[in-house]
Amino acid sequence: MERFMRKVIKIINDIPLFKKIFSIFFIFVFIPLLILSSQFISQIDFYINHKLHSQIENASNMTISNFKKAIELAINLAYTIYSDPRVIETINTRYLSIEEFYDAYEKNIKPILQNARILYPQILQITIYCDNPTILNSDGLAFLTEEYKKFFQKGEKEGKDLYLLSGLENEKPYVSIMLNLNFYEQYVPKYQHSTIKKFLRIDLNRVYLNSILSTFKDGHIFIADEEDTVYFSDLLYYNQVERLSNLLKEEKNQTVVFDKLLSTELPYFENWRFIVTTNNSGISKRLFEHQRNYIAIVVLCFMLAFFALFLIVNSVVSRLSVLARHIKKARKQQFESISIEAGKDEIGQVMEEFNIMAQKIKQLLEKEIKYELKQKELALEKKQAEINALQSQINPHFLFNTLETIRMRSMLKREFETANAIKLLAKLLKRSIRWEYDLITIEEEISAIYDYLEIQKYRFGEKLKFEIEVEEDVKSTKIPKMTIQPLVENACVHGIENSKGEGRIVVKVFKEGDMISIHVEDNGKGMEDEKLAELLRSIKGLSSDKASSVGLKNVFRRLELFYDKDFSFEILRGELGGLKVVIKIPDKRDFEDAVQSIDS
Repeated sequence: MERFMRKVIKIINDIPLFKKIFSIFFIFVFIPLLILSSQFISQIDFYINHKLHSQIENASNMTISNFKKAIELAINLAYTIYSDPRVIETINTRYLSIEEFYDAYEKNIKPILQNARILYPQILQITIYCDNPTILNSDGLAFLTEEYKKFFQKGEKEGKDLYLLSGLENEKPYVSIMLNLNFYEQYVPKYQHSTIKKFLRIDLNRVYLNSILSTFKDGHIFIADEEDTVYFSDLLYYNQVERLSNLLKEEKNQTVVFDKLLSTELPYFENWRFIVTTNNSGISKRLFEHQRNYIAIVVLCFMLAFFALFLIVNSVVSRLSVLARHIKKARKQQFESISIEAGKDEIGQVMEEFNIMAQKIKQLLEKEIKYELKQKELALEKKQAEINALQSQINPHFLFNTLETIRMRSMLKREFETANAIKLLAKLLKRSIRWEYDLITIEEEISAIYDYLEIQKYRFGEKLKFEIEVEEDVKSTKIPKMTIQPLVENACVHGIENSKGEGRIVVKVFKEGDMISIHVEDNGKGMEDEKLAELLRSIKGLSSDKASSVGLKNVFRRLELFYDKDFSFEILRGELGGLKVVIKIPDKRDFEDAVQSIDS
């Protein structure tokens, strides 16, 4: 018997859940109801019908009440902004600079708008319009153009401070609460004579308000303006408005139960109406359920269905209990796979999908944590670079003026080589002080290298020879700043300085497949294989030697932050006899957005 029951349960588990429930409904509910339907005569009971209409009215009134509360909260927010002295002061002030305006905006306007968007889901957009010529268009703050002045004339003509506007703007429907902000200033002596016109516009979130109307389950609620254009209904799609007659035609078996003025609930919605409809079949079904003879058959069907339902429910509940336990574990970030035989029905598919999801979430969490750590490290390095740049900006104008004076003196003395070296030194100093961006083009980086090598050539004379070869296709590609220059500096200091003969430095940048290859080579003394391997381990952070090759370590670290593992960094014995640094980075720009977001 136990073995037989296991086989039965296994077969049930393989049947789709829809078919299980539909079969029981069809056999034990639908067929008996079909037999009974021949014994009943359709009757309309006034008492039941009146009761049903009362229930619909109460339910619709509750839904309209919730809609009203959402609108009133938006209106209260409008008056809160209207009476906020910080807002009035910000939009009345004449600003002398963009920085002054943005400081006031960030301090007084932006926090109010951000909090409002978080706390008021019924609001789609809040915008303050004013004709103050010293402000700039910002999030929630815009210049009052002539076009918008005409747009706001409705309330001014009617002498109202708060009114409602609706229609199409850029082919998209809108319903907006408008508030004239100039009225408040007559009570503030400082701004009584202000000529700046100010309006507050709150665009209502029709999707959210439609979701409130969708809570009415006994039919549909339509809210239409005086021209019978429906702006709010659970039947409307996003950015859709429709004539009331068209919606009623599309929804068959609908009966209008109520048609009332919305202005009795919300005075600002002048001549707007709310229409409540219900489904005729729904009323008939409710009346049908009140037939007394139906109870006996329902009880009989329930007894027959109980045993079959018991098997199905036991199958569902037992597997759902296992799924629930694993979901609770998932809350604690314990993503374990479900190991029981789940079956092939919908619940079995859910459990299978849960196993896939658990593994993916686990992988995504690990990836996200790594990504956030790298983003924080990148931000910290940028801040540190900015701090270092600020620390180096000790009266830079004096430094540059002094260098220019020395250069001019050298020119007067016809020491043109010295003058050129001073000029190049000034350019390098400006680049190092003005960091600005983390990304520069390869052409800009090579220009800095050329200036640096010209200065070194002034130092070493004919002892230093250098060659720079850059393909045209890669010149406009952006790379992290100070990627190549530290390699050249390292070649000069460790390769050329200690060399007794002629020193050579060769820099090559070219495209190699989908990668950009950067080669920096010198003809210095080179390095033994063991020391070379130890140096590379130190640069890649695989050894505890912190004293060697700080410049190369910084280059490797920045490349690692920008490209993760999608790059290579190698130090080899060069063909010229010294060392050769080879870097390969991907020819892609995906990381530029992340860098620019940190820059901003």
